[in-house]
Amino acid sequence: MRSLKFAVVGLLALVVAACRTAPVQNVTSQPFPADAAKLSMAQIEESIIKAAGEREWIVQRKADGELIATYSPRDHLAKVEIDFDQSEFSISYVDSTNLNYDGTSIHYNYNRWVNNLRQDILREVSAKAALAN
Repeated sequence: MRSLKFAVVGLLALVVAACRTAPVQNVTSQPFPADAAKLSMAQIEESIIKAAGEREWIVQRKADGELIATYSPRDHLAKVEIDFDQSEFSISYVDSTNLNYDGTSIHYNYNRWVNNLRQDILREVSAKAALAN
């Protein structure tokens, strides 16, 4: 009987953990490293697409300085817009599927995915700028 109680409690904990949500965290006006200013818009766009692709985001060009990136692990889907110029970039929520989005909150993994994308973009742009010396 005791092991059944532990099993039920464990199962409930997994269900609750799987449904955790957090406020959507957009990346707003994230500055590029200072030496990124010597890169062209095309080089910055190329760096962003490369960084996103390494995390399996699918990127489509919307306009100059605007990209749409989609990440779809398993049965989830997250879509963001990446706006950028030669000094900064932003990542904004666009749409999602199976991430419990309610208008302000979303599955906690979404914020981790976006933060990883932010870090990878910064790293890739910085590396490209360093090679441009």
